[in-house]
Amino acid sequence: MSNYEKARLANGSVYEIVAGGLRENADKTKLTLITRCGNRTLSEVEAETDVVDNVAMITILDGAGDEYDIKKGYRYQIGCKKQKGYVVGRESVDTGATDVDGNPIMEYRDVTDAVYIIELSVGDVRAELAETKKEISELNATVDALVVASLEG
Repeated sequence: MSNYEKARLANGSVYEIVAGGLRENADKTKLTLITRCGNRTLSEVEAETDVVDNVAMITILDGAGDEYDIKKGYRYQIGCKKQKGYVVGRESVDTGATDVDGNPIMEYRDVTDAVYIIELSVGDVRAELAETKKEISELNATVDALVVASLEG
């Protein structure tokens, strides 16, 4: 269970992805990463994945550390939460009993851990609208300054 896939962000940070923890919707507008917590706090993960440059290109590594996929175009972190008791795998446990042939009888048990669930999106209309409003405001200020300067001189 120690050879998990990993997601390497554009800034070099690496997150260990749990089994089944890489989910991309069909039209590739949303990517969900379910990662082991490691030694990062939720605030650190949220701050790091909320930076466009960090999530613009995410390289997916297999359990051996070899690159096998690249996810591009994600710009906005639309969710980041911690979930305790998430099933990250299964382990076999010897029950101490044996079958009729003398083979140990094994039982399977879910292994749980705390994980971070990070949701990324290619677009966030609210953020894009806020950026456009800011640009329009800056353009209006420039136009006003030019009009005043032309009237003065």
